[in-house]
Amino acid sequence: MKNISIVDVAKQAGVSVTTVSRIMNNVDYPIASATREKVLKVIDELQYTPNKAAQGLRKKFSNIIGLIVRDISDSYFGEIANGVTDRASELGYLSFVCNTGRNPEDELRYHEHLWQHRVKGIILAGGGLDQIDYKKGLQTQLARHEKSGLKVVSLAPQGIEIPFVMINDFEAGKKVTEYLIERGHRKIGFIGGPPKLFTSIDRLKGFKTALDTASIKYNKEYITNSDFSQKGGYEACKLLISKIKDLTAICCANDNIAIGAMSAMRELGFSIPKNISIISIGNITEARYTTPPLTTLSVSHYEMGQMAVDVITQWKEKVEITLSTSIFERESVRVLDY
Repeated sequence: MKNISIVDVAKQAGVSVTTVSRIMNNVDYPIASATREKVLKVIDELQYTPNKAAQGLRKKFSNIIGLIVRDISDSYFGEIANGVTDRASELGYLSFVCNTGRNPEDELRYHEHLWQHRVKGIILAGGGLDQIDYKKGLQTQLARHEKSGLKVVSLAPQGIEIPFVMINDFEAGKKVTEYLIERGHRKIGFIGGPPKLFTSIDRLKGFKTALDTASIKYNKEYITNSDFSQKGGYEACKLLISKIKDLTAICCANDNIAIGAMSAMRELGFSIPKNISIISIGNITEARYTTPPLTTLSVSHYEMGQMAVDVITQWKEKVEITLSTSIFERESVRVLDY
């Protein structure tokens, strides 16, 4: 079946393509009511629908916002995606969610695809990697985006200058560690994210700074890493406990790690928080349903996604927004008696 074009509509209605375009776009231009009715009738008869992709190519940008995430099944990214898609829809924009599966090469390829589709802007939900090839590839993409006027905003540190809407990851790591120290903990383990991820690097720095400020000696044996997943947290926790037997608390770099770590501790016969306390960063939905409910640094991922859309659609200057955070106290942290 032939695709109906605006030319077909104009030909059957006996008017110019310009007239059809003016009627469809409701342009403030004098057109006889009989002509308008005739064109609208032909549009209905032919079931003509404008080709939005073709329209986008004729414009500098389309009405599309691209969101690049690492794992859409992860509640962290899912909550951000909800904020982005809801806000974009409110403002009359479409949103594409691009799931990289935590593959840096796919992430860079999505930049290429979104640029080719003339998107209005790109939101980077995941933090950057401290790897030469990745950093070089990202900088190349960002330079092209900037040259063409395509807006990019990041929701996590990238290791380079870029507009952002995010929390201070250094302060996040510092704040949750201070919370444990204030409750009498001195032997504190830390399960971080991927060691090359800037988010992980900053949160570990915050952890170390909190220890140093409290005159607690840093012990690298108390540190291990995960991949920000529940499975990773489970495995990392088992490894940590196999080496260090006298920890009173574990600080986890995100909620998924903490949920996996709590599962491992229960399996090993530990009672939380009686035998060991757990704290983390994120406050994803699942954090309230763990056993016991998880104490965590609350971050509004939904709001973060909404604000990123606002930056792309409504702000002209480069924006740097640091969101506030607070400890959401539940039942996974115990105050020590000594």
